[in-house]
Amino acid sequence: MFKAYTLKTKFNHFLSRTVHASMLAIGFALVHPAHATELRNFKAVFDVEAVGLTLGQAKHSMHCKDSICTLKSDAKPSGFAAAFFKDSSHETIKLKQNDTMLSWLSYSKLGISYKDDKAKEKTIHLQLNAEKNSVICPEQQREWPVQPQLFDVISISYAIQHAKLNDLPLTNLTLQDTNFQDKLKLKSTDNNDFLEFDFADNHLDAVKYHFTSKHAEIELWLLPKYDYFPGKIRIVNKKEKTITLSLAEPPKIL
Repeated sequence: MFKAYTLKTKFNHFLSRTVHASMLAIGFALVHPAHATELRNFKAVFDVEAVGLTLGQAKHSMHCKDSICTLKSDAKPSGFAAAFFKDSSHETIKLKQNDTMLSWLSYSKLGISYKDDKAKEKTIHLQLNAEKNSVICPEQQREWPVQPQLFDVISISYAIQHAKLNDLPLTNLTLQDTNFQDKLKLKSTDNNDFLEFDFADNHLDAVKYHFTSKHAEIELWLLPKYDYFPGKIRIVNKKEKTITLSLAEPPKIL
């Protein structure tokens, strides 16, 4: 019973904070002087690991139409973890992408938890306030100033992919969470790293980035074979545990 409770607590934390700590952000961001290489529509499945266990999967997708992109993340337990709980999280992020830039527009999250087989839903939003030049969270009555190149925890990986594709600097990124807003510092870059996946016969070359901030650290591996698509994302909250997302299968570029 204690193990089941611990697993449920850790995964609920993952759903509500880290992998979803993705709450907010603005990206007056990633501006390229000429025609930028745009991110393509995709579908991808990531295994989610914490406390040494694979807790579930997060399905990411992005679809763009008339320069407006919808990035989604749907996370739920699977395998061993699914035997103990069935909580899920569904996030939707709006981005704007054109031939010169990628920027953040809005964020919303629906979390579904269960107690005594009864579902409880909780929603949270992050929005731009043009009059005050800020990003707001109405549910928590919180507000932060707009920063250049600001993205949430989910969209930050794809913003970095966009920057890599267009040879843009990574020196002015800001990480926005529901509880903090941090300037990211690029601590290191390794252009000669690699990753191993069950779906690949051999290891895949990777470019690894390590970012630090006051409240969190982010390690990100981009795969040149798939147009520098994120192959692995590790998020370390300095007050909590590490959450790692690893591709479960090759990304489907649409």
